[in-house]
Amino acid sequence: MEKKFNYLDESLKSYLDRISAKTPAPGGGSAAAYAASLATALLNMVLSFTLGKEKYAACQKELEGVREETGRILERLTRYVEEDSEIYSLVRKYSSEEKNPALAEKYLKQSAEMHLDICEISLKIIRFSGVLAEKANKGLISDTGMAAALAVAAFKSAKLNVLINLKYIGDGELVKAGIDRINAIENIVFSEGDAVYKKASSIINPGGK
Repeated sequence: MEKKFNYLDESLKSYLDRISAKTPAPGGGSAAAYAASLATALLNMVLSFTLGKEKYAACQKELEGVREETGRILERLTRYVEEDSEIYSLVRKYSSEEKNPALAEKYLKQSAEMHLDICEISLKIIRFSGVLAEKANKGLISDTGMAAALAVAAFKSAKLNVLINLKYIGDGELVKAGIDRINAIENIVFSEGDAVYKKASSIINPGGK
């Protein structure tokens, strides 16, 4: 796929200005990937302040494994920040500019799959945040809770992108499979994400609740 967008090489302000502008891309799909990226980056920060400290030596090996996985996840998610716009530009091209329904549907499917992946990655982020809430540096428990909250938001955002893509796909079996994948994890995302958020809140709440 031809690379047309280079948001990651620009300033954050430039990216926000692009989203704010009256242009089709970047839009919600890119923002969903960015939200998940922020959640993962927060976990990496927590791990950076944990690994190598004597106090957490008993968990060192396990947390090193988490860091390897979150590194891979962040690389994939940041790639999606730009890929969403690239795929969407092709959907627009073949659905309106150069009428080619087959190619338009091909890229709709690609977009749906990417956002299904973000949904499933969001659950991984939440589960890693749960591990860190138990075993990582408690001085950054608020950041751990924020990562879980952002991952829930990323799941919700990516789900909307899945649904809007599936709406225009004629393959009934693929549509059902996509919805089934979301339904299989949605309640888990909400319950586990809320649990990590509440744990973080209870630890830092001056009122003790």
